[in-house]
Amino acid sequence: MDSSFIDGLGIDRLRDSTFQISNGSGGGAGIAWPGGFILTNSHVLRGERVFVMNSRGEQAPARVVRRDSERDLAVLSANLRAEPVAIGDSSLVKPGEIVWAVGNPLGRSGAVAMGSIHAVGPMTVGSRRDWIQADVRLAPGNSGGALANANGEVIGINTMVFGGLGLAIPSNEARAFAGGEFESVRLGVEMIPVAEGLVVVGIQEASLAGRSGLLVGDIIRYSADELRSWLFRLTTGGAGELPIIRAGRHAALTVTAGRGARAA
Repeated sequence: MDSSFIDGLGIDRLRDSTFQISNGSGGGAGIAWPGGFILTNSHVLRGERVFVMNSRGEQAPARVVRRDSERDLAVLSANLRAEPVAIGDSSLVKPGEIVWAVGNPLGRSGAVAMGSIHAVGPMTVGSRRDWIQADVRLAPGNSGGALANANGEVIGINTMVFGGLGLAIPSNEARAFAGGEFESVRLGVEMIPVAEGLVVVGIQEASLAGRSGLLVGDIIRYSADELRSWLFRLTTGGAGELPIIRAGRHAALTVTAGRGARAA
């Protein structure tokens, strides 16, 4: 553990790397990301014009470079510079770790809140998307700001509050998005929603679905939102198991992006 972060020096560096984002009808926070960009949540960008302000009070208009409302992430470019944050490996995050949230809650620039990791993974209700769930106090204006570990590394992007917990997008997902790996793998199927999930009614020629052994009539045991989240994890992880129902029997199709798959 980096003691300088605990002493406040690491927190100051994170505050210096945090931008305030405004759009005329609200705003949030953004993070100076490696590569000279600013990373934030998509939902922070409600207006047509976006402005960013650094920790020194300097303000400039920003351009949206990349945005994905489903993943709630966006990359901005502005003529303001700040020291980029150090990015941690969110796959190593464990419950009980001490974390710090840095943002602009209720307009208070560079505010810091301390908490701990509650859990990592999907919530018990809603989308199966993975979240870093932290017992940390967040408020409007924290969205898009950093969730950092005790070494001062950003492990998540603070996004919302649910069930009394702060939810953050894992840094590995944010890193992939910022690097351009934001287009999910496409299965290449036509589907119709049914009670059990999504029934496959068509498969495109030379598609990943066809190479993976998915058949017309198979039922993918995900909702549309859950399938999109699974496909994104496949993009960043390279392989995953797709739960299906085939001829009335539950099975799992192991899909490897770009290299086919096998059924188990």
